[in-house]
Amino acid sequence: MVICDIQDNVGQNVASGISSKTPNTKIKYEHLDATFRSECHTDVEAAVRFLGGQDSLIHAAGHIHQDAAETIAEDELDRMLDVNIEGVIFMNQAVFPYLKTRGGTILNFGSDLASEPLPLLAHYTASKGAVQSFTRAVAREWGKYGIRVNAVLPAVWTPMIDGYRGNLETENVVGHDVFMNDRVCLGETFGDVEIDLVPVLAFLVSDASRWITGQLVPANGGLSLVR
Repeated sequence: MVICDIQDNVGQNVASGISSKTPNTKIKYEHLDATFRSECHTDVEAAVRFLGGQDSLIHAAGHIHQDAAETIAEDELDRMLDVNIEGVIFMNQAVFPYLKTRGGTILNFGSDLASEPLPLLAHYTASKGAVQSFTRAVAREWGKYGIRVNAVLPAVWTPMIDGYRGNLETENVVGHDVFMNDRVCLGETFGDVEIDLVPVLAFLVSDASRWITGQLVPANGGLSLVR
């Protein structure tokens, strides 16, 4: 397993944590800014050398920022699209040559907000809608190579969610809690990454899901219904 992140301390801690729990797991950390196509290809090449091949990609890099649709700055829009859609495309392209010869799985991260957006997140929802459309398109194109491509729609606590909520006014945090309470059937809030998301990812990269591709797979406690 190779873990990549733009935040070296976070990525290294995750790699160390996995290694300590499963000492027989071959694991390595690599720095990666997925907005640079060359870095994506370089890191994938390094991962393939380290692992002796590649079976799957889980691409979870994301950026969220709140702003009114009419005042989104050009640099913020560029940042949103660079991280949330160009990064996805670059990483998918980088792993394709290795998966093409033997098949494999790609999991991109979408969002329920792509179909049921919240106010002040127009650029975020647009970027996630693009991720989901891209996922379905390449699933069609790459299926002939035995490559399965799906998008996971998670509603779980992550540092990105903490950062998003940390930038909200107090009354808006309360409103967000009320929204989650009303919409999430299971637990009435965000799920736990290890309990509620990781098993779904493990299933989707395993042979048990060999007949699933081009799908939007919600791990969201019922937050929204995929159509």
